[in-house]
Amino acid sequence: MATEVNGNAAQVKEEEEPMDTSSAVSHSEHYQVLLDAGLPQKVAERLDQIFQTGLVAYADLDERAIDALREFNEDGALSVLQQFKESDLSHVQNKSAFLCGVMKTYRQREKQGSKVQDATKGPDEAKIKALLERTGYTLDVTTGQRKYGGPPPESVHSGPQPGIGTEVFVGKIPRDLYEDELVPLFEKAGYIWDLRLMMDPLSGQNRGYIKNVLLLF
Repeated sequence: MATEVNGNAAQVKEEEEPMDTSSAVSHSEHYQVLLDAGLPQKVAERLDQIFQTGLVAYADLDERAIDALREFNEDGALSVLQQFKESDLSHVQNKSAFLCGVMKTYRQREKQGSKVQDATKGPDEAKIKALLERTGYTLDVTTGQRKYGGPPPESVHSGPQPGIGTEVFVGKIPRDLYEDELVPLFEKAGYIWDLRLMMDPLSGQNRGYIKNVLLLF
């Protein structure tokens, strides 16, 4: 459309429509810190999104984990973070060490030339929660083991750690067995100080044995 301005023809531009920013990615205050640490933009965005979900806090990850993540190429780092996000972190006390464990497992799979396996059926979290509420014990999960107790709550035992002769090694455990079924069995023999179910990070199942069961007779 044209109009006359001081005798000259001037082209009047139609007003541009405002840009739709509804789909823009929102960042937390930690996003720039991740970029400054040397993470690629997409990796920093993915990790920042995990922070915003509340699954993990920025303070949960130390410099060692960030430095290790930076050593991956972009695709590898994104795959690691996806596995980390999909993991059950409800009983993970040291999330930084857990992320390092995920990265180590990813490296092992790369060396073996195997793809990341689909998540295997893990423990029934409702039953695990009920067990912990009944006993008052804690459960600390890493990529290599699940540690139940150690020490037990004071209501069970407030004295020194049990000594020699109270350790029990148990093998040939079904790979899909977890604390909700194992603990009641050992409770028949005595009070449990701790129980360490060894895990296979490559398969996501237990390794078929308990390294240590310390019993209070």
